[in-house]
Amino acid sequence: MRPGLHLRARQSQVFRLGQVVSLLQMSAAELDAHLAEAAGDNPMLLLRPRRHSGVSATDVLEMTAVAEAGSLYEHVFAALAGLIAEGGLMARVITALIEELEPSGWLGRSPVEIAGALGLRPELIEAALRLVQKRVEPAGLFARDLQECLRLQLEDRGQMGAEMALVLTHLPVLERGGAPALVAATGLAPDVVQTCLSEIRRLDPKPGSRFAGDPTLMREPDVRLTPAGEGWEIEFLSALQGGLDVERLPRGSGPESREALAKARALIQALDIRRSALRQVVGEIVARQADFFHEGPAALVPMTMSEIAGTTGFHLSTVSRVLSGLLIEGPNGITAARSLFGGTASARASQSKPQVQARIRALLAEEDPRKPVSDRHLTALLQAEGIAISRRVVSNYRQEIGILPAARRRMRA
Repeated sequence: MRPGLHLRARQSQVFRLGQVVSLLQMSAAELDAHLAEAAGDNPMLLLRPRRHSGVSATDVLEMTAVAEAGSLYEHVFAALAGLIAEGGLMARVITALIEELEPSGWLGRSPVEIAGALGLRPELIEAALRLVQKRVEPAGLFARDLQECLRLQLEDRGQMGAEMALVLTHLPVLERGGAPALVAATGLAPDVVQTCLSEIRRLDPKPGSRFAGDPTLMREPDVRLTPAGEGWEIEFLSALQGGLDVERLPRGSGPESREALAKARALIQALDIRRSALRQVVGEIVARQADFFHEGPAALVPMTMSEIAGTTGFHLSTVSRVLSGLLIEGPNGITAARSLFGGTASARASQSKPQVQARIRALLAEEDPRKPVSDRHLTALLQAEGIAISRRVVSNYRQEIGILPAARRRMRA
């Protein structure tokens, strides 16, 4: 092969590989936006949106912004991509920390529990956690509790002086006895305490919540499941992915048209590879969560993205990206793919978060309205059933399913 031809062939291979990697890392909404933009730039690429979708290219671009705005996990993956890309033990630990991130932005498990699950020393998890807390914004993400969340934000603002540290240390006193009790506990002047409290009230106790949103209310699903015998028929419903075509190259076309045609064909080939990868990932998820799609949240089994990555052979970040904003419609309604992942606050737990929430709902439905069950008592009941979970996590789960605290339920009784 002549040197010029060999170079062009090599450049073509590199371009196609770049296309595949790029498409694999796009969310469903990003992909549709990318294809709409590519069709506008490349005259050899025909874009035929599915007739039933009713989605225009403008709609797709808007949906991309909606989908990405609600992804806390995409945000932290992007912020920590450099550390993860280095590989090795640190990347493994950081990935584990990300998987334990709750919608509030707090960690669902302690470094000791994470270390036990990974078979590592807690000191290593602590070191990685400190690094992660400094790398991500907004400050307060990856905190273990409220006090640490506030401390991280105060440090980020340069407001963590000795007086503020004292107030923060005794902050639980505020709930029990108000500002006078906090003044007594800290020994500080009342005006100093009030100034510190004013600054603390400007902080965000749940910095992860700003990324929250219910994507199932925003747009049509990406995947539809239909029962087929003992399994499922999986249909992908992207507005644009199924409507790409290539124009015929007119006779006597110049180099620019031939180059545009090559890029159009490379895009379609990369899209086929991406579609195959998505089918593998979604297929594995559906196989593991078959009971969930039949019976609902109580039947959800514990599952992590690391497990899906290991089974399918894709990198964890690729699995995460492919599932970003992905909505799956089954007999029980539309579900965000990401909500199918994650467990309770212990590596020993055998129940997933939705299962535990379903159990909390059932236990509180049986309570005596005159003597409502406290979160502490509820935690004991769950632990007696073999569910290893902390009181803080029980409180978070109760709030997420819309059940008031015991004191307010008693007032309503």
